[in-house]
Amino acid sequence: MPSDTRYLDRLLNGVLFHYARLPAYWGTMPRLARALDVRPGERVLDVGCGTGMGTALARNGYVGIDTDLGYLRFAQRWVGAAGCSFLKMSAADLGFRARCFDKAVLINVVHHLDEALLDRFLLELMRVVRSSVVVLDAAPDTANRISRFFLEHDRGDHLRSRRDLRALLERRYRIAHEEVFHNRLRCVSQVLFTLQPRTNGGSEVAPGLAAHP
Repeated sequence: MPSDTRYLDRLLNGVLFHYARLPAYWGTMPRLARALDVRPGERVLDVGCGTGMGTALARNGYVGIDTDLGYLRFAQRWVGAAGCSFLKMSAADLGFRARCFDKAVLINVVHHLDEALLDRFLLELMRVVRSSVVVLDAAPDTANRISRFFLEHDRGDHLRSRRDLRALLERRYRIAHEEVFHNRLRCVSQVLFTLQPRTNGGSEVAPGLAAHP
């Protein structure tokens, strides 16, 4: 297949993915913005940024990472702005120096991670993020019939109850705020956690997880 055809195919996938998701986030992005509460000059890490929807939360000092190069290229060309950067990177091995971000956001990422990978990732976040981390994910406990339909067709293999997800997050962080809600169309049920570093900070380090220079 010619390279220009591959590029067009990736671009089309990015366009379809981006605009198909927009209705699911109607009424959700303002909640995320309030929880993240980005102040002037703060740097924000968006993990699993996809096509760059999170740029609406922090135009300046925004860094989005994902493993899908097609989505990143779409985000860079069509969604990003001055002050936004996009990098191909795994959530489990963040190639950033310690405490280089003020805040981080994870939009429907954690139900794609098994327990071990999620815990490793939380430790990495503790290393690179100084302040709060906002986690948005599916809430199967409060899903209505439409929400359950979408969850049944979700690509994530690790959907968790609100209680189970909270327990995993509390291993590394203190939960400062928690809320469950449906989007404006009432077709997606979600839970939002605002996490704060514990007082003992990032003293815990997973075996074999060395800090980056």
